[in-house]
Amino acid sequence: MVSKYLGYYILGAVLTFAIGIGVGIIPIVGGIANNLVLSPCLMGGAIYITWRISKGIGWTDFGDMFKGFNFLGPIVISTLIQTSITVILMILFFLNYLDQIIELFRLGQGSDVFTNQEEIKDLFIQMVNPESVILFVILMFALMLISVIWAFKTHFIIIYKMQAWPAMDMSRRLATHNLLPLIGLFIVLGFIVLISAIPCGIGLLFSLPLVIGTTYSAFAQITQCDRADEMNEDMFDFMAENKQQ
Repeated sequence: MVSKYLGYYILGAVLTFAIGIGVGIIPIVGGIANNLVLSPCLMGGAIYITWRISKGIGWTDFGDMFKGFNFLGPIVISTLIQTSITVILMILFFLNYLDQIIELFRLGQGSDVFTNQEEIKDLFIQMVNPESVILFVILMFALMLISVIWAFKTHFIIIYKMQAWPAMDMSRRLATHNLLPLIGLFIVLGFIVLISAIPCGIGLLFSLPLVIGTTYSAFAQITQCDRADEMNEDMFDFMAENKQQ
């Protein structure tokens, strides 16, 4: 799906990066706008385009990459919910080391940072212990799980025109019934993106369209959204159990 319009995808990625850099210049507001509005909506546009390509319609208008802004409200709300939960989990993790963080901040002020090297080193050693490593692993697993279970929220918003929470709930139900394959898939995609970023980030122009196409393909295999125009229970394997009960 992606290779047929790879040039468009690359051009769209370049334009997305350029817009992100331009908006990111604005202090504080720029970063918030990028993370909550621009990036999610542009991803929504990419999902819309990939969906149409899978249905044989193709990428007929380059402006389709901005179609995600037609679903601004649900996309922003769902992104805000996921971001808030992620931030809360990270805050809870770092609260365990609040005293050490405050002390590190105090020791690192001004010229004292050079005279307090031993104390700073001792604090780092105290923070890196088996308990902290276990907590960090748990945090990373929780963040990955959040990303996986809500990986399809924007797909449901764009393709099935759902509101934020119903889309997130449907994504969770879909993902939990296919959890292990999806975790494996996103780990592989993560490695591909990481490796592609090594050559000055140029590889991202090719790996990100691959990620978009692969994620959509996984979604389409489960929901058959590339074959039907309306949503019904027969399209979802994970709903079959509920119907039998």
